[in-house]
Amino acid sequence: MSVLAALAGLCTAGAVFAIVAGLRGTEPAERQARPPSRLQALLRSTAWPGRRNRLLAGAAVALVVFLLSGWPVAALAMAAGAYAVPPMLSGRAPQRQIARLEALAQWSRRLAEMMGASRGLEQALADSARIAPEAIRAEVSVLAERLNNHANTEQALRRFADELDDPIADLIACALVLASRRRGPGTREALRLLADAVEQEVLVRRDVEAERAGLRTTLVVIVASVVVLSVLFASSQTFAAPYGTALGQTVLAVVAAIYGCGLWWMRRLAVLSTGARFLQANRRTSAVRGAEL
Repeated sequence: MSVLAALAGLCTAGAVFAIVAGLRGTEPAERQARPPSRLQALLRSTAWPGRRNRLLAGAAVALVVFLLSGWPVAALAMAAGAYAVPPMLSGRAPQRQIARLEALAQWSRRLAEMMGASRGLEQALADSARIAPEAIRAEVSVLAERLNNHANTEQALRRFADELDDPIADLIACALVLASRRRGPGTREALRLLADAVEQEVLVRRDVEAERAGLRTTLVVIVASVVVLSVLFASSQTFAAPYGTALGQTVLAVVAAIYGCGLWWMRRLAVLSTGARFLQANRRTSAVRGAEL
C-alpha cells in the first residue's frame, strides 16, 4: 500500500505541475531578456510534449503493473521502459533533424540571393519568412516578426539559434551575427559556403541513417520478444511465485538493470552524435568574439 500511495502521489504531483505550467503561459516581456533556466528551457523545447506524454504513460503503466502483480520493481521497470523505449524504436527524430538541416541549407542560399538584390541584412531576414522551407518556417517567421518590431538584430538572431537548438544553426546564426556587426561584403559568400557544407552534412546523415535503420529493427524485435516472454513468465504461478519475495525482487531488479544497460548500449550505437552547441546563453559572447578573431 505504501508503494501504491507513493505512485498516486507522483501522479498527483505531475498533474499539478502540468496545470501550473499551463496556467503560467508565457512570461512577461520584461522577463524574456533574462536567460531561461534549465526548467524553462525544458518546458519551452519542442521535445517537451513528447516527454510529458511518455511520463504520463509511464506512470499509468507502473500503476497498472503494480495493481496486477504487486511487484514494485516490475512497476518501476515498466515505467522506465514506457518512457525510454519509444524514442529508441522510432526513426522520426533523426529524420526531422535531417529535414531541418536541409531546410537551413535552402534558406541560407535563398537569403544570400535576397541580400544580393540591394537589400540589407535585416530586410532580407524579414522578407525570407515568405520563402522559408516548411521545416523551419515557424522559427524564421518569429525572427522576421521580431525584426519588424525593431528588435536588436543580434539578440533576435541569438534567440533564433536557441529556438532551432542545433549546432549547424549556431554556425549560420553566428555568421549572421558577425554580418550584423561588420556589415561587410562577404556575407553572401559565407552563406553560400555554409549552405554547401550543410548539404554535404545532409548527404552524410542520410547514408548513416539508412545503415542504422536495420539496428532499430533489431531493437524492435528484442523489445517485443522481452515483453512477450515477460508476460508469459508472469502469468505462470510456478515461475512467478519466487519473485514475490524480497530476494526475488532484488533478482528481478538485477535482471531489469542488465536488460536496461543492453538497450542503452544499443541505443548509443543507433544514435548519430551531432556535437554540442556553442552559441548558448553562457557562451554567446565568447563564441562570437572568438569567431571574429
